Amino acid sequence: MKSKKISLVAISTAAVLAITGCSSSGDSADGDLNIAMVSKGFQHQFWQAVQKGAENAAAELGVTITFEGPESESQVDKQLEMLQAAIDRKVDAIGYASLDPQAPLPLLAQAKEGNIPVYMFDAAAGNEADLGADGPALGIARTDGEAAAALAADEMAKLIGEKGKVFVIVHSQTNATGVQRRDGFLNQMKAKYPGITVLAPQYGDGDHQKSADIVKTVLAANKDLKGIYATNEGSAIGAVKALQELKKKPGELAVIGFDSGAAQIDAIKTGLMAGAITQDPIGIGYKTVQALVAYLKDGTVPPTFIDTGFYYYTKDNMEEPNIAAVLYQ
Repeated sequence: MKSKKISLVAISTAAVLAITGCSSSGDSADGDLNIAMVSKGFQHQFWQAVQKGAENAAAELGVTITFEGPESESQVDKQLEMLQAAIDRKVDAIGYASLDPQAPLPLLAQAKEGNIPVYMFDAAAGNEADLGADGPALGIARTDGEAAAALAADEMAKLIGEKGKVFVIVHSQTNATGVQRRDGFLNQMKAKYPGITVLAPQYGDGDHQKSADIVKTVLAANKDLKGIYATNEGSAIGAVKALQELKKKPGELAVIGFDSGAAQIDAIKTGLMAGAITQDPIGIGYKTVQALVAYLKDGTVPPTFIDTGFYYYTKDNMEEPNIAAVLYQ
């Protein structure tokens, strides 16, 4: 099976890891640049891969970064504390993945007043149309979540013969990535597949056990369910956990996840999952740091949107070089 591609252009809360790169030019001013990366978390392998990309860019470009995130993606207040701390440290720039679309806006305004440039990654705060030199942040590096979810809907439709009942387990009702991956799937199903009924989405906060419990409850009430779409790594692992506990056989339900990681890759290899959408998390981290360094060093204003691309992968194509390069375990 050929790969499908669209536009490819762990740290505890108690500690912050600093990574210093060696400046190729020997310029001490470059080496003094300090960038704070405030993530949504560190618990999923996805964020560890984003961190790796940020580290790679820091080493290549000769700057210092810190990378931190809350223990859970529901801890908005904890993330805001981390953002405030970065501003108080007067770092040179901030990379920020927002857990809430509105809560960080006052802090982003504070960063702007302090001449601390911000570039977002994965999920934005506020309206993305407002991003830019005069906005709350310069821009964002992320996957086109709605397009990726639409591809997941197309693949699900193929798996179930364009008819039947499907359930969506979502990692967040408010975070931009949850909304995009939910709505992209729902809108594509509504527009193209009248024979498919999508049950009302439910929200597991990306938590394995909470997502598993939701999936088991839905399956108990819908014996004729044909497919499950899970919108992030934690949601997908929870769905797999539910199927394992219910002793479902490989292929009994069509399950499509999002992201990669060892658990999802293993589930796809064994057939419990049909496939998943993978982003380029290393690219997300790398391009965020790259954009900020260019702005700090020579005033280059980065694009307001850097599309980092995505693929749909299965056990048949995950070894293809372009897909293997963006899978993480």
